[in-house]
Amino acid sequence: MIKATFFPSAGQIAKELRDMVKKELNGFGDDLLINARAETPIKKGRARRGWVKLSKRNSVRVTNNVPYIELLEKNRSKQTDGQGITRPAIEKTSAGRLRR
Repeated sequence: MIKATFFPSAGQIAKELRDMVKKELNGFGDDLLINARAETPIKKGRARRGWVKLSKRNSVRVTNNVPYIELLEKNRSKQTDGQGITRPAIEKTSAGRLRR
């Protein structure tokens, strides 16, 4: 009688885990980008268009380089309802990802 059992190697498991984490991180970044844009007050649309997602090897950054974005974050616009932009965007993104 021949009995064969195959187990994935530790390297295979580590690679699959890294791939899963990377996929989740990129998905979170995509959702955060969408939510940051949605939370950004709009007058002419420049600040909304200013949001970009930058992905590097093990990180994702959602950023906006519009000169007045900090003023909007600090509630210079009545459209932020005193909440800023990033906090509501992160909360929406986190809540949405947890429901999946």
